[in-house]
Amino acid sequence: EIVYELAAALGAEITPEIPSALYVGMVTDTGKFMYENTKARTHRIVAELIDAGVEVDETYRRLYEHVPIEKLRLVSRALDGIQFHRDGLLVLSYVTAADYEATGAGEEMTEGLIDFLRSVEGGKVAALVRDLGDRGRSARKVSLRSSDGEVDVSAIARKHGGGGHKRAAGFSTDLELEQLVPFLCDEVAAQLGR
Repeated sequence: EIVYELAAALGAEITPEIPSALYVGMVTDTGKFMYENTKARTHRIVAELIDAGVEVDETYRRLYEHVPIEKLRLVSRALDGIQFHRDGLLVLSYVTAADYEATGAGEEMTEGLIDFLRSVEGGKVAALVRDLGDRGRSARKVSLRSSDGEVDVSAIARKHGGGGHKRAAGFSTDLELEQLVPFLCDEVAAQLGR
């Protein structure tokens, strides 16, 4: 929205590629228009982008329906490995280097996996721990999502040098899963007063 409004304020020429790029950004940033950052203004801008030539159906298919089989295999392994902690308040999955190797998937194919975890009934916090291998300075990346905002996951992430916002945050770490789980459990319980 900010880029769209800035372009309009500057009187920028809207080339055919611009509406599609802005639309993709808005679809992904708003979780397909489901997140709380979706406002009436968001939909008004999207309507203008569609009027400017965005092919909604084609864009959606390109974003969400051209999934490599390797990613589906990785998703299957991650979902099969879901763990529940603190009476189901913390829903966690760990994608290991062995998972990447077995499926032929890369770490970038974990995109969207956290959404499955966040959707588990009864969960307050979803955590996806994934090995980074040679891709990062740390051994692992932890993505956190708060299902209803009752837990501020950015406060948890900041304790390990990460960041984000109340409902979506993350951090990198060298901690092993055996150390991460108690830390996450304690933080979730403390915020919920349990």
